Amino acid sequence: MALGMDLAAWRVLLSHRLEAVARADSMRAIREGLLWVLPCLMVSAVFLVLSVLARVLGLPPAVGDMLAGLHGEISRILPLLIAASIGYMLAIRHQLPRLPVAFLCFVYVALASYQLSGQPRAAATLVLFIAIASPLINVPLIARLMRVRWLQVSRGALVSDNVEDAVNMVVPGIVTAGLLAAVLALLQQWSGLAHWSLPMDMVDPDRPYFNAVVLTGMNSLLWFFGIHGYHALQPLFQVLEQAVGWNAIELLTDQVPQYPLNAGLLGAFAFIGGAGGTLSLVVAVLWRVRSPGLRLLAVASLPMALLNVNELLLFGIPLILNPRLLIPFILVPAVNACLALAAVQAGWVPMATVPMPLNAPVVFNAYVSTQGAWSAVALQLALVLLGACIYAPAVRALERHNATTVHLPGLDTTFTRLQEEGSLYAHDPIVAAQQGQARREDLVARVRRMGGYEFFLEYQPQVSPRTGLCVGCEALLRARDSQGRIQSPGSFLAWLSEAGLMKEVDLWVAAAALRQYRRWRNAGFELPVSINVTGPTLMSPAHCQRLVALIAPAAGCISIEITEDALAADVAQMRDAIARVHAVGAKVSIDDFGTGYSSLSYLHAFAVDTIKIDRSFVVTSAEPQGARVLEGLLHFCQSLGLGIVVEGVETDEQLQVLPASIDLRVQGWYYSRALAADDLPAFVQQCAQGVAGKVAPVVPTGPAARPPA
Repeated sequence: MALGMDLAAWRVLLSHRLEAVARADSMRAIREGLLWVLPCLMVSAVFLVLSVLARVLGLPPAVGDMLAGLHGEISRILPLLIAASIGYMLAIRHQLPRLPVAFLCFVYVALASYQLSGQPRAAATLVLFIAIASPLINVPLIARLMRVRWLQVSRGALVSDNVEDAVNMVVPGIVTAGLLAAVLALLQQWSGLAHWSLPMDMVDPDRPYFNAVVLTGMNSLLWFFGIHGYHALQPLFQVLEQAVGWNAIELLTDQVPQYPLNAGLLGAFAFIGGAGGTLSLVVAVLWRVRSPGLRLLAVASLPMALLNVNELLLFGIPLILNPRLLIPFILVPAVNACLALAAVQAGWVPMATVPMPLNAPVVFNAYVSTQGAWSAVALQLALVLLGACIYAPAVRALERHNATTVHLPGLDTTFTRLQEEGSLYAHDPIVAAQQGQARREDLVARVRRMGGYEFFLEYQPQVSPRTGLCVGCEALLRARDSQGRIQSPGSFLAWLSEAGLMKEVDLWVAAAALRQYRRWRNAGFELPVSINVTGPTLMSPAHCQRLVALIAPAAGCISIEITEDALAADVAQMRDAIARVHAVGAKVSIDDFGTGYSSLSYLHAFAVDTIKIDRSFVVTSAEPQGARVLEGLLHFCQSLGLGIVVEGVETDEQLQVLPASIDLRVQGWYYSRALAADDLPAFVQQCAQGVAGKVAPVVPTGPAARPPA
């Protein structure tokens, strides 16, 4: 037990730490900045795929060279675009002029490219690093310098804000660019810079397994924090792409290819479905999971996973910042890469010699990159199944953690937890996912606490002022917690609604009202009962059918009340639902009438029987204008031949405002509070004996039986 609590506490602590990392300005800027250049990356990949197809189809070499050149040119300017987009995001965070900051970050990369042009090996890695790191350092520094008054070139209202901001950024721009140039000049004094070989080391044929594990692990770890691994590790992937060409050249010259670890191997065998080998995750979900939400997400992700694109899964499950999936997310591509290397070195699968982008279609990439080897396709499919086996335990644990169903003992209902949608919003999707997870966990905790509640109905009488008789009642849902305290409906109905449980709540209330009606009838007592029904119940054909089946045996003695906001749904479908209710002899009321924007239009659109006037009209009737509005509304409803119930009448003054000429019912504390089912017959009898002209509120005394599950 203590170990379980320690693990739970550790998970909460880790989740909070990860959320804090996700909230960091630098992490958010990198994530969103890299995301903005994704279209450029996709355009570049398309050109690369077309260049490969041109060569495979035997088109003139100039066509393939032109397409490959376009791919290379876009790849060359990506560091400039990355720096500008990260700088733009940080400018938003620091409330700086956005485009001037983005252009300055563009300049930083141009300076680095120029100063490192003499060391091409070092530049291949360092330029991208500078593109990511220089905005993180320089933009906050610019923000500080912009606040120094003696560095402000333009002050006052002499020029427009745009001109003032741009001019005042000149000095901070010069300072930050000068500091970067000075740091790079010092770096060039380091003798090891000329021998920098990190990208080349990644294709070292003497240690392919180690490099494969390091590269796939770094890629997965970056994606775990929401950073596009291909962008962040682009210099390494560029060398891996070149290694495919080197293998092809050696094969053409009758030599043995020397670079088993290359982009073709990673794209076809390691990153099957995208970073983390997530096509295996899709298979694992469809194989081992029963949750409708997870399965729907997997089906929706499958077409993109076949193109090695998995953002929907990363943000939808989510995998990002999800400790439960971290280990298989890192392990699967590493295992895939090592097994593929072993198969290549054993001669079972040819070495990749045809360049393919990492997002080339599954099966196609394995077949083409190995020049038509079906053994490569077989290996790829086997790795997908192996990865699914690795993901399966984590997926099952995730489903158990999600607690997709929560059963309330006193309320026969089911709470289905919806999975986070894989959408990108203007705000940070990683932080939004964490916040959404926290909200859902809080909601689940609250609904679980309700599992110990005792739910029951109380009935508030409706009295005719003309005759003094009790002519009906409204069933109201109540709850008693495990300590016997009565809970306010406002304290639990909102949470049940957010949990998507109101359809089940409506059906439970209908069933409980029917059981009570039958008890009363067997005891020789009958009184019309109205129950509240929410819009989702009526708009769901299955739930509406169950509702109608529940109230039908009462032969019209159980009617339904619908709020105005529920009527704002699909008109045709709501008309059909109301017609179903009328078909079994039940009546339909509009509850809280007059509080919506289109109250009168509802009377025209829907065949309702009764109007319940909202309490707000009764409260304002103390003023002359309010009294005239209430009287006019009552006469209007009477002219339409509608039944009228006035809610919230609590004082004799409020009762006297109601016109004696109008036949209506009053529901409010003036006559009685909501009563227990066992107390209601006595109240009705008092009214019939003519002693309920003003009956003091009756304290509920009858036992509230727990409804059967």
